[in-house]
Amino acid sequence: MTEKLNPGGLPATRKKYAPAFKTGCVRQVAAGARQTDEARARVLHRPCWAAGSAERDEIRQLRAALKRVEMERDMLKKVVTIGML
Repeated sequence: MTEKLNPGGLPATRKKYAPAFKTGCVRQVAAGARQTDEARARVLHRPCWAAGSAERDEIRQLRAALKRVEMERDMLKKVVTIGML
């Protein structure tokens, strides 16, 4: 199966895993298996199960910027609406 990748190297669409598959992974790790070994055995790519701290920081910053831009947009919409009255 060939997946399309986005610029960050991650699949363009997320895979969906069955609850039984997820439960099996968690049980193996809880029983003492290393996450890395379990992911390799089940052919899970690292970005699917462990986001790096740099990625988390970037996502947090992007979400904050998006929220700020959306607030600015909403204020401008209100100003334009008031100006038309």
